[in-house]
Amino acid sequence: MKTSFLALLLFVFGIIRAQDTIKSPVVDSVKLHSQFFSLSPISKKIDKVNGLVLGVGHVENKHISSQVINGVNIEANPAPAVGALMGFMSLMYLPEIIKNNKRTHYVRNSEEDYKIKNMSYTPELKLNGLNISSGCFFTTTSMSGLNISAGNKFKDFNGLSVTVLGTIADHQNGLSLGIYNANNNLSGSTIGVYNQSYQLSGLHLGVFNQTRINKGLQVGVFNKSNSKGFQLGIWNVNNKRSMPFLNW
Repeated sequence: MKTSFLALLLFVFGIIRAQDTIKSPVVDSVKLHSQFFSLSPISKKIDKVNGLVLGVGHVENKHISSQVINGVNIEANPAPAVGALMGFMSLMYLPEIIKNNKRTHYVRNSEEDYKIKNMSYTPELKLNGLNISSGCFFTTTSMSGLNISAGNKFKDFNGLSVTVLGTIADHQNGLSLGIYNANNNLSGSTIGVYNQSYQLSGLHLGVFNQTRINKGLQVGVFNKSNSKGFQLGIWNVNNKRSMPFLNW
């Protein structure tokens, strides 16, 4: 009897040990934790910072999808040099764009021609709070709060973005100020020299405003929409008519 009971125990413990051996390669050996302060890029051992992050920025890696910042992110990176070049190039071609649009009527292009290109949908860093930076992130980022930077790019942005060059986002709710503001879906307002949206459900306020689908209002010197929608400006173009001052 004792021998049978001992054999049963050895059999059960053998199964448990075998299961642990099979599962062990799947378990991440890095134990994640949260803390109040961190340098950036954030260590792979940290999944949440409730406080202050200070450094040179965030880079795309396999740990980004589990990292969240609740608080203040301050960083310095060389991205503004590239952004400044793009911004000045846009301004250089602005008079030519306006001139060509005045001479031509509505041209039906493909849907993709109007969307902001190179929008990444890889796992993203999440930032809730305040961001102060010299440039944009080096990884996909979704943010809710106040952004103050030379220029920035987001997957999703909710809040206020104050920049020199502008804000680029896939989905944007709130207000952005800068020379060039671009997004695929805008529920809010953009104020700048050149505002571009694929679908506008809010307000464009600038010198040149352009959208594919206008469900909001464009106010500027020159406004262009490839659908109907209210426009107030010196010259307004949509898929129905071209008019000065007011169009719909």
